[in-house]
Amino acid sequence: MIHARLVLLAEAGEDMEMVGRSIEPDNLPNMNLLIDKRSLSLQFSIEKPGTLLTTMDDLLMNIKIAKETLSVAEDR
Repeated sequence: MIHARLVLLAEAGEDMEMVGRSIEPDNLPNMNLLIDKRSLSLQFSIEKPGTLLTTMDDLLMNIKIAKETLSVAEDR
């Protein structure tokens, strides 16, 4: 079993709580998401290295899209 943790820190003026809430529905049963205004910490366990890479890629893409969507919404 491979255990991983992804920690993302907020940039200036960024609310990581909103980003975290937007990706929360994608969480699998083996994932634990800790959220506050300044950071996201996502811990999970995976059995295969390839699955780990795919999961990380999906998570980072979903976080990027969430941040871009929130940025556009704030600009309006």
